[in-house]
Amino acid sequence: MKRQAQLSRLFDGLGLVLGIGAVLALLYYWDPTRVTIKRLAPEADARFEAIPADVTALPVSEWLTVRDADDVRQRRARLAARIFKMPDLPRDLMPQQVMRDVEKNPGPHHTCLSPTGSAVVRLLSRTDTIIMRALACEAAYYRDWRNLAGIDELTGYLSKNWRPYSIAYFRPKTANGHLILYQQGLAATYHDQHRMIEAWVEDGYTVAAMNMPGYGDNTCYDWRRYCSGPLMDARFATDGGAAFLPPVIAVNYALAQQPFKRIAMIGVSSGAWITLVSAAIDPRIDTSFPVAGVLPLALLRGKEESAWAIVEGLVGIAGVLDLAVMGADRPGRRQVQIFNRFDRCCFYGPRPTLYAGLLAETARNLGGDHQVLFDETHARHKISGWAVKRILEAITGDGKVQP
Repeated sequence: MKRQAQLSRLFDGLGLVLGIGAVLALLYYWDPTRVTIKRLAPEADARFEAIPADVTALPVSEWLTVRDADDVRQRRARLAARIFKMPDLPRDLMPQQVMRDVEKNPGPHHTCLSPTGSAVVRLLSRTDTIIMRALACEAAYYRDWRNLAGIDELTGYLSKNWRPYSIAYFRPKTANGHLILYQQGLAATYHDQHRMIEAWVEDGYTVAAMNMPGYGDNTCYDWRRYCSGPLMDARFATDGGAAFLPPVIAVNYALAQQPFKRIAMIGVSSGAWITLVSAAIDPRIDTSFPVAGVLPLALLRGKEESAWAIVEGLVGIAGVLDLAVMGADRPGRRQVQIFNRFDRCCFYGPRPTLYAGLLAETARNLGGDHQVLFDETHARHKISGWAVKRILEAITGDGKVQP
């Protein structure tokens, strides 16, 4: 009995310790706590509140060279020629293959390198479970979403043994007439945003979700499914084609199914750069939202500099500020850039305030609307609930989004 009492007290003590640890861990990772920690850090003012001294004297106004509608038209044509090797968008280009209702019938596919694959695969290849989540493996878990009519997989084969693309096209049962293009960034797939996409579908949005090249199904891992058919036109077998062609094809396919009141594009991190360029070259995108990314190249610091590779060859035609204005170049077009002020990764702080007013004024002169917002609700590299609320306000409304 004495031994049992000792064991009981021991387990009670362990339970108390574990309980306290769980509460402390929850508080530590709670977004308001993380923001407070960032605010109180020794370098907080320099990192999150002040514009770096070495950039305050930079000639920011000279970086914006698009001033009128003629400038926009000329730059747009040059960008299309650079990316697609043609004088305009390939507006008639459709997916090479459309697999309907993959949530019900995914079809033949390779072993799942995903959290829903075998435990051995997850253990041996943790990185692959993050970046290689396949629609054929995940779609069944979306089957019971409220208001989901079905998921179409749109695919094409760009370059031999190297570059396929895959787009997940979520069709709502009751649609609200709006299309959202969602572009995931690096180190994840759009499956990691399933709760956000589910909420959009439930609200009636049609959603076309895309990964970065080399992520998810944008590889030849599942060779028979994505890389065994005929190749697309050789003009698209480039880094630019792999990055910027899928949003164009998504819009082409969507408009062939039905008309839309408004088309929006949302991209996070590296996906923000795809969104910036896509909105600049495709005026069918009415509202665009680069989130947690996109700064003029001269303002990039540290790991942010990897963005050079995405827009290499394009910024000589239209700089980052030019691209932003081109996404808001006429009445009815709007771009809202959202930055996480306390982002633990990158694109943090107030640097965009250097040019936010210039972008707003130039877009207004063209008839469009441009805003820069700062999300101070968390310290992560993500799209927050605060940001999603502002995004939906901008998609459905006509006035300024409230910060």
